[in-house]
Amino acid sequence: MKKYIFVFIILGLLICEKVFSQQIPMYGQYIFNNTVINPAQAGARDKNQAGILGRYQWIGIDGAPVTYSGFANFRLPNNVGFAVGLHQDQLGPIRDFTLQTDIAYHARLAKKWYLSGGLRLFLSNMHINLTGLENIDPGDPFFSHDISSGLHLNLGAGLLAFSESSFIGVAMPQAPRRGILSTNQRLNSFSRHFIAYGGTTFSLTDELVITPSTLFKTSDNAPSQLDLNAIFGYNDIFDFGPMVRSNLAEGWFDAIGFLVGFYITNNWYFGYMYEYPVNNLNIITKQTHEFSLRYLWRSKEKIRIRSPRYFL
Repeated sequence: MKKYIFVFIILGLLICEKVFSQQIPMYGQYIFNNTVINPAQAGARDKNQAGILGRYQWIGIDGAPVTYSGFANFRLPNNVGFAVGLHQDQLGPIRDFTLQTDIAYHARLAKKWYLSGGLRLFLSNMHINLTGLENIDPGDPFFSHDISSGLHLNLGAGLLAFSESSFIGVAMPQAPRRGILSTNQRLNSFSRHFIAYGGTTFSLTDELVITPSTLFKTSDNAPSQLDLNAIFGYNDIFDFGPMVRSNLAEGWFDAIGFLVGFYITNNWYFGYMYEYPVNNLNIITKQTHEFSLRYLWRSKEKIRIRSPRYFL
């Protein structure tokens, strides 16, 4: 049972009644970089990878969200995985910078199934550029200086069960963090996040597979969100498929999108995602773009089952 102790610790963190955090980075296709949503994804495939990702949301709206990520994911000896990531979220005058490290342990459940438990440790900083805003009252002291939260230490946890073709995961990507307050430059920006997702892959022909998947995300300070995806993979070279996102507080259709991805070489993989808002935002914007470029190479540490196809 010793090898399951790490996983049981993660489970204990996940079922805590009160957990808080600020908003996590949003991606149209979480499958581009799974460790963003769940630290248990670290090392859960035979291939190591490193890459960059950029998301440009609601093009045409001044101050719309822009997210940049750099990440690396490694499979280490003794069924251990390690991942590191740098993320910057920009929303109007607010810039949120995060450095995260994830470590996971993969315990064998059955002949074809593994259970992975992951812990996250990260540093974050929030900065509000108040002096750069247009102000109708130049003498307003509130806008006379910028505000920074300073560095804050955060935790996260997740669980992932996976086989050659199927996966199901739950995660609490971030734990309590203090932010910024207008009166004393500290804000209690606390929010609880929970993510659950899953999917499976099956063959349509000898060369074509499909991976339907879904992701559910809920937060104290934002409407719950449900993503539905169907990714077709051709001969392990080319991937494509649609997505639908719903805002469960307002209706079933919030955005629709389409993903394409392909191997430029045996190691380099390029991915692109387009989203179109089907809510009232489409009056002023009709596009969100997401780009990723990754380098993948075979790890010397093999997992005992074939590398799951659902990982792009």
